[in-house]
Amino acid sequence: MRAILKFCEGLPEVSTEAGEVLLEEQGSAGVLYVLIDGEVEVRKGDYVVREVSEPGSIFGELSVLLGLPHTASLGRANGRG
Repeated sequence: MRAILKFCEGLPEVSTEAGEVLLEEQGSAGVLYVLIDGEVEVRKGDYVVREVSEPGSIFGELSVLLGLPHTASLGRANGRG
């Protein structure tokens, strides 16, 4: 994952607040995110599928590469990071 972070150096960064949604399930934002630090939740409907805190994790890539809607929502975990 460190190689991904190295590759992304100098690209724009986005800071988020706890509970903020970055990608909406069934939406199509046209962007992908690489986690630098903190923790995000991956949700399907009202259910948290996974909490991710590994720097270098990538989100939204399938939608960007295949032109499909997001299969899940991505948001900053409440009270973390």
